[in-house]
Amino acid sequence: MQDNNRFNEPPIDPLADTNPSLTINQVQIDDAGMPGWRRSVGLLSLLVAAGLTLATAFLLMSPNGTPEPVKTVPPDTTEISVTLMPTSEIPPTAVIQTVDNSQPGLIPTFSPAAAITLLSSPLTSMSGSSGIQVVRDIHNPFTVIPDRPRSEVIQYIAVRGDTIYTIADRFKLKPETIGWSNPRRYIEVLHPGDAVNIPPVDGVYLQVVGSKTIADYASEFKVSDPFVIIDSDYNNLFGTPPDTILPSGTWIFVPGGEAEPITWNPGVTVEESGPRRGYVSQFAPGDPGSCGNVQNPGGGASWIDPLPGSTFVRGFSSIHTGVDLSDPVGTGVRAANSGAVIFAGWNNWGYGNLIVLVHGPFLTLYGHLSQINVGCGQLVSAGQMIGAVGSTGNSTGPHLHFEIRNGNTPTDPLATMPGLGS
Repeated sequence: MQDNNRFNEPPIDPLADTNPSLTINQVQIDDAGMPGWRRSVGLLSLLVAAGLTLATAFLLMSPNGTPEPVKTVPPDTTEISVTLMPTSEIPPTAVIQTVDNSQPGLIPTFSPAAAITLLSSPLTSMSGSSGIQVVRDIHNPFTVIPDRPRSEVIQYIAVRGDTIYTIADRFKLKPETIGWSNPRRYIEVLHPGDAVNIPPVDGVYLQVVGSKTIADYASEFKVSDPFVIIDSDYNNLFGTPPDTILPSGTWIFVPGGEAEPITWNPGVTVEESGPRRGYVSQFAPGDPGSCGNVQNPGGGASWIDPLPGSTFVRGFSSIHTGVDLSDPVGTGVRAANSGAVIFAGWNNWGYGNLIVLVHGPFLTLYGHLSQINVGCGQLVSAGQMIGAVGSTGNSTGPHLHFEIRNGNTPTDPLATMPGLGS
């Protein structure tokens, strides 16, 4: 009977030069081409791996990962109660437990709320006896950028009640800076809705006209070095030569520059009713030289040159509300008409030592005096010596600043007395 489990070689040829024949036992192979025992081992390995994976996932999904050990606190433990700033996440009170260090093997506990408490407490510097506290702000972690000085000219829209003085005070500038950096009409009268240029610092802001160089503007506005204009952060002129002629219409700022002296327009009170309606009752109330309300006697018809023989140096304009007559310091100044003294003393509006006479609805002003010879309420006649030429207040040299006003409105003195200064 033939054994089906054996493989029979062909018959041996005794004449052939061959090795002895080998008998090969047939091994039973499963359908997948793999021995059965190996398949069983692989299946077992997969089951073990799946079990480990499930155990790991269970541990990771637990709230604390691992069970929290039980903390043992000795009886003599001290509890410190720290009050926190209430928030939605932090309880109002955190407890820090401190353990007696004399007992070995115990580790102090430290809760997250206690950590936040310490982080929110001030830091005290040990340098210096008084100490420096640095307060942490856990509610606003953003960097605060401090206010920086402006580097550009801005515009302010005037409202009712604004004056150049109030605007200058609001922006911490000199009133002259506002006057020099805007239409000269603003000096005389400022209307609600007017756009007022506000430079970042004191100086002159102007629009270039004509063929002047940067060096010319520096000289005109009393700046010794044209690079003060060129290198200024307020102008886009870095690297520009001083002899450059800027295009007409260009706006430039001259830091620290000074333009023409400004004679400001102080407040004048005019009677609004009664038999003396329209008469002036006081000038620049609140100034040191103001006399308050003074009985107004009216004025005469004749006008007299207050400084005959003087040199006429400057005329009337919207920014210069009078005329300038030059003479040496101490030269006598006369009353241009008869009237009463309503101002005699120092004036804060640029006139320096000032005398103001009232003649019915008209005023005459005598500014920059070196001497005042009259007092409040005194009646004077036309031609009377009332003071002396000087250079006080906003003045660049000895001269008399003379004005005639109809109420609060300056008028050109040459229209009344064409021969002034002759």
